Amino acid sequence: MAGALIGGAGLGVPFNELAAILKKFGERAMNFDPVLKEIQSKVNTIIPLVAEIEELNEALEYPKEELENLKKTLEVAKKLIPRCVGLWKYNYLRKSDYTKKLRELNSEIGSFRDILLIQTARDGKKTMKLASEIKDVVHRIDSKCEIINTVDLSVAVPEIEGECVGLEKPVERLKTKLFKDGVRLLVVTAYGGCGKTTLAVRFCHDKQVKNKFQKNILFLTVSSKPDTKLILKSIIQSLGRFVVSDSVNDDEAFRHLEQLMGQSSRNPVLFVLDDVWEGPESNKLLEKFSRMPNCKILVTSRNKFPAFGEPYALEPLSDEDAKELFRRAASLDNRTRQFPDEQIVEAIVKGCKKCPLALKVIARSLSGRTAPIWKATERNISRGDFILGSEETLLECLKSSLDAVSDDKMILKECFMDLGSFPEDQRIRVATFIDICAVLYEQDECETLSNLDELFTRNLVNTVYLRNEAHEDDYYSESYITQHDILRQLAVHLTNEQRIDQRTRLFVDISRNEFPEWWSKKEMQPVKARLLSITTDEMFSSCWPDMEAPEVEVLILNPGSKTYELPEFVKRMNRLKALIVRNYRSFPTELTSGYQVMNCLSRLERISLERISIPSFSNHNLKPLLHLKKLSFFMCKVDRAFTNCSIQISCVLPNLREISIDFCNDFVALPIGLCEIVNLEKLSITNCHELSSLPEELGKLINLKTLRLRSCIHLEKLPESISMLHELVDLDISHCVGLTKLPDKIGNLQKLEKLNMWSCPIIRKLPASLRNLKNLRSVVCEEEIAKWLDIVSPRLRNLVTEHKEEVNLDWLLA
Repeated sequence: MAGALIGGAGLGVPFNELAAILKKFGERAMNFDPVLKEIQSKVNTIIPLVAEIEELNEALEYPKEELENLKKTLEVAKKLIPRCVGLWKYNYLRKSDYTKKLRELNSEIGSFRDILLIQTARDGKKTMKLASEIKDVVHRIDSKCEIINTVDLSVAVPEIEGECVGLEKPVERLKTKLFKDGVRLLVVTAYGGCGKTTLAVRFCHDKQVKNKFQKNILFLTVSSKPDTKLILKSIIQSLGRFVVSDSVNDDEAFRHLEQLMGQSSRNPVLFVLDDVWEGPESNKLLEKFSRMPNCKILVTSRNKFPAFGEPYALEPLSDEDAKELFRRAASLDNRTRQFPDEQIVEAIVKGCKKCPLALKVIARSLSGRTAPIWKATERNISRGDFILGSEETLLECLKSSLDAVSDDKMILKECFMDLGSFPEDQRIRVATFIDICAVLYEQDECETLSNLDELFTRNLVNTVYLRNEAHEDDYYSESYITQHDILRQLAVHLTNEQRIDQRTRLFVDISRNEFPEWWSKKEMQPVKARLLSITTDEMFSSCWPDMEAPEVEVLILNPGSKTYELPEFVKRMNRLKALIVRNYRSFPTELTSGYQVMNCLSRLERISLERISIPSFSNHNLKPLLHLKKLSFFMCKVDRAFTNCSIQISCVLPNLREISIDFCNDFVALPIGLCEIVNLEKLSITNCHELSSLPEELGKLINLKTLRLRSCIHLEKLPESISMLHELVDLDISHCVGLTKLPDKIGNLQKLEKLNMWSCPIIRKLPASLRNLKNLRSVVCEEEIAKWLDIVSPRLRNLVTEHKEEVNLDWLLA
């Protein structure tokens, strides 16, 4: 088979001919000298590898001369071996002379290290071809859309997580109802927390459902304020693999989707619209979807939407299933540990069995706790009529799980309450939450992640990782927290139990320009909140009434409009340390008057902007932000901010320690002014597809410890001045598929401990100076580079290489 792959006059021809000669002489040749057997083994190993090399050389138009020397050696071998066999038969005296020649030939054909290098060339060129194709695809995508919301709204079906009990029969009922001819749309309805979403996920993972719809199962969270355009864009991009322009309105997008669905070649599609609330926007969405051809629509909602057919009311768990779910969540196992009093267990299960979410949360909170805690929880639940079920009693039931948090872990309750700062059904960036906890609780990243992990264990949050390597190397830009809307309501409910002017955290939700009544009452101000969160919708006009909030340390603004003006009263927040502005819609928000406000915030330590169009720094008399340590841009439009910038950035941000620029598709060049902030310790630029080079001035960042350039696919080279970063400990260039090589003097980075170069296919070997990196502990790379390191860098005795078997680039089209 290998020989058949090689055609023409390439290198494979003499290889094949030599193999035929060796085969022809058979045992006679092998008896001449063991070296012939070794030659035959090498030839047979090299044949299929060379076939692939020549095929890729032709596809990539590489010069054919690169293996010419080996070709000449093979021609010599074809003549020498028959002579050797003839001597074996007729002239025994000259056998030793020709044995010497055979050994020399064996050496020339190549040692096994040569074979390794050929394998490296084969795999490298194959991946390089793939990388070139990927770059072209991404470039075409980028050219069609100014900002691609690759992480805005996932349409993938969530994985089944945690306990899943008593759903077999409901899944079968759903299939019977939804698969019936004439049924286009089915609404699963129940109270919040009763398991509607869990049932929908389990339904999507059913074998019969997957066989019917194949890969055409799209799962979308709608929420109380649906972003119709974002939903449609996500669906069309998933089904059609192309990007919808922001200029397309909702009706045009619906028509486009209807045409796409009507294509005769299109397989049937299952749409799951999760958490749909009652309202005109939701009614319009369901009405449009109900007319889509060639699809089925499964809706989960607290409302019945009778206009779209008979709903399916989710029944509560049976007593047996409810107890089993509770037992699993509380880690109660008859074989390994004793149950608490059986009557207490039954009372808790009876009170919460209509709400699996409450059942799991309470079970997790009681796991491993003492008997008095169990008894107190049972009493609290028994006081309310949780058997009948209502939103108010459900919240009280869930509150008991927070009350069970021990005094030494009260920080968990505070973190849980802080999550109410963000709009419902929104992904909350882990990096953003780290900023909040750093200011309010003086926690570092590890402590915050530990708290999030415990909240996850208690079923109070969910976590989302877009890539397997999320959280590696303190990298959190692709890690998110999600929270059930009932749990968010609990955080808001508990916050609202206090008087406005006494709350330590204050959540304000503004629809249009309708402010809450308390805002205009003098006796309610000043507020004492340390955390202030204000969410506005797309109709908000930025006409702010005054507010007195002198204690605020963390300000979270969630705009939903295309233009947004920071409120003037922020100027008087003299204790403000963290400013977070995060647009939760699909379009970037144009931020106005931001610089004048920030000029008054002398104690500001952290600024985080998400999906914000940032105005130019020029023409603004900016005062130095002497305490600012961290600056983050996520999916922002930043080009105007840095282009033709006339101010000296290092004077405005003299003490900046960290800057993160993530998913900013118009970021084409690192401003030279940023390279003059000599106190900078961490520079992270990830998923910025238009960045092609870095300035030589990068070498001025003499205190830089972390340089992360992950997934900058058009970055072709690193500046040689990187060798001047003598404090650099961590260098991450993973997924930079266009990067051709590392700087020759990388060996000057004497403090470098970790190099992540996974998925850099064009880099075929590392500079020789790499062996001088005595403190290098870890290199993450492909297998062939790892082998190369093992061979050429024996001096790096403490080095551990980590390689991965497959290149997974699905995240590019997520």
